[in-house]
Amino acid sequence: MAVLRTGLGLQAAITALFALALLILPGVSTPLYVSLSGFAMAAILLASGKISDYLKVFISVYGIGYLFLAGAKQLAAMGFLPETLAALLPPAFAATGAVVFAGIVFGISHLEPIRAITRIADPFFAAREEPNREIGPFRFFGTTEGRVARRLVALSIFITFAQVALQLRLNFWYRDLFNALQEYNADAFWYQLVWIFVPLATVWVVIGMFDTFVDASLHIRWRTWLTRSLYSRWLDAGTHYRIPFTDEPADNPDQRIQSDVNLFIQQTTSLSIRLLSQAATLVSFMVILWGLSRDFVLPFTDTVVPGFLVWLVVGYAVVGTWLTHLIGRPLIGLDFRQEKVEADFRFSLARTRVYSEQIALLRGERSETLRLRELFREIIGNYLAIIYRRIKIGSFTLSYNQISVVFPYILAAPSYFLKKITLGQFQQTANAFSSVQGSLSFFIDSYTTIASYRANTNRLTSFKRAMTKAEALSEAGYGLVQGSQSQSDVTASGLTLALPDGREIVAADRLALTKGAATLLTGPSGSGKSTLFRAIAGIWPFGKGRVDVPEGQSALVLPQRPYIPLGTLRGAVVYPNTTDQFTDEAIREALIAAQLPQLADRLDEVDAWDQRLSGGEQQRLALARAVLAKPAWLFLDESTAALDEPSEAGIYRMLRERLPGTTIVSIGHRSTLHALHDKRIDMKPGNDGRFTPTDLPKPAAAE
Repeated sequence: MAVLRTGLGLQAAITALFALALLILPGVSTPLYVSLSGFAMAAILLASGKISDYLKVFISVYGIGYLFLAGAKQLAAMGFLPETLAALLPPAFAATGAVVFAGIVFGISHLEPIRAITRIADPFFAAREEPNREIGPFRFFGTTEGRVARRLVALSIFITFAQVALQLRLNFWYRDLFNALQEYNADAFWYQLVWIFVPLATVWVVIGMFDTFVDASLHIRWRTWLTRSLYSRWLDAGTHYRIPFTDEPADNPDQRIQSDVNLFIQQTTSLSIRLLSQAATLVSFMVILWGLSRDFVLPFTDTVVPGFLVWLVVGYAVVGTWLTHLIGRPLIGLDFRQEKVEADFRFSLARTRVYSEQIALLRGERSETLRLRELFREIIGNYLAIIYRRIKIGSFTLSYNQISVVFPYILAAPSYFLKKITLGQFQQTANAFSSVQGSLSFFIDSYTTIASYRANTNRLTSFKRAMTKAEALSEAGYGLVQGSQSQSDVTASGLTLALPDGREIVAADRLALTKGAATLLTGPSGSGKSTLFRAIAGIWPFGKGRVDVPEGQSALVLPQRPYIPLGTLRGAVVYPNTTDQFTDEAIREALIAAQLPQLADRLDEVDAWDQRLSGGEQQRLALARAVLAKPAWLFLDESTAALDEPSEAGIYRMLRERLPGTTIVSIGHRSTLHALHDKRIDMKPGNDGRFTPTDLPKPAAAE
């Protein structure tokens, strides 16, 4: 991130020089606090080199905002701006407000809840790949996806900053409009409506529409990048397979990738921009409110309390925030659990659809109904708890907001009736009080959203942590080494394989699967045959020793129940390859060779093939994949168990004929398999409960 740090350093130098010019150059009428705040802004920019990439954008934009506001105000004071344009500018203290906002962002960047959010967000804003060509809007906003993202966030912040400035200017418009009404000054009244309000309202509408377009473009770019990043990592090198073996709760990864990512981006952009908007409003209107109540006299007394309305609104908001947190704190855990039980119910429905044939054969509809009812009962119970908690929060926040409406009028009315303030000042006071109170009540009004956001962030964080642990499993525990040092055979040395609970099931000082010789692996159920296949395939993390597969030799493992992806039959047959890698004729020949001639002319049909095909047909379809792939090594884990014995023998003869360069290694229990292989390895039980793969002298004719 040297580029970002260099950019912030250059911006800090420019800001410091600008502040120095405001301070020492003759003829410059900028207030002293604006000049001094420029040096503070430069210091914040320099100190921000190591914070989140996402938050750096906010600080950089506020630095630009300071230069723009202070510079524009100075140009107006020097007469270089038209009077109409100068009238639209916010007060001079708005530039100092930008520095305050930057300081707030820098401060919160070190809080752990914020760091948890930025750890998920930052990789997108640091992405170095070319901008996504599938998404047209703002594609040419930068040379990398991360640069486009940073500039979109910066643009969104500029828009928010402009909206706050317009809101601030409208506050003074209220004052001038009501003063004109009080003075019966028609010319001033119409001037305020036509030449001030109409331009401000037009700009507000245009900015609002553009803001929607920018936010939507950022959202789809961010979601595309983060979604692809997560599912690519999840599917890489067997990570998805190893996650259940970690101690990290990462249920329903499908929901976390699809739903949680979308919500995280939506809530991050919404809450961060809203929070900074409220912070801008708070600082700006608090200064106005302090000025209006600088010599405030308590109603019905002679006691003067400087800035009384400011102290009142701050105290009111602090108490309200504290009470809201006490009432709403359980929502975080409830929202987290709601996401889980909803996903569990959805996953159960999907499994019922996948296994509908088995359920129907077993007449298991009643059992499934009871199970779904129980899962949905958990949804109802948790949701009712959320409703009751939200009712408690809602009753408090609604009461809080309603009471706050009348406060400024009650407090300012005595001064107005005593003619100490004008009608415009009375209205301006009420508006400023409402704006400050609304900003300070951000936490109160958004508590349910924040609780959902916290739960959502926790789910994504735990998912990423689970993937990290799954990726590290191969290096943890026993330390099973995968290598490619063997010349032709698949070999293992000093091999011990264990279950996830640590119980060892396989031990082999030396094991060799001979190239060119069809090998049958036999043994009782639970003796570790499939586990040995997984270790050879490189996906089993629990073990020690070394497994070597000859370098450059492809391998294909076919389990007893093959995976059939959604889509066309063509895609299902060529899996895990893509459809453009084989001709139609090659695919048809593979199906016919695998004893599926009835499917040869249905390649483009889309169906739920995992349900449409019988168990035997699914196994034969998987064997058609082997015919197409022509691997150097073919591992069959009871891959013909659903076939009758003649069909099974025909399949093995076909594989020998069509794949003469492929070495077949099979797991099976049928005695008829012995004659179909050249070599047999049996899993022999030892006294310690572990099984050892043992070469038999020659294949036995029968058991």
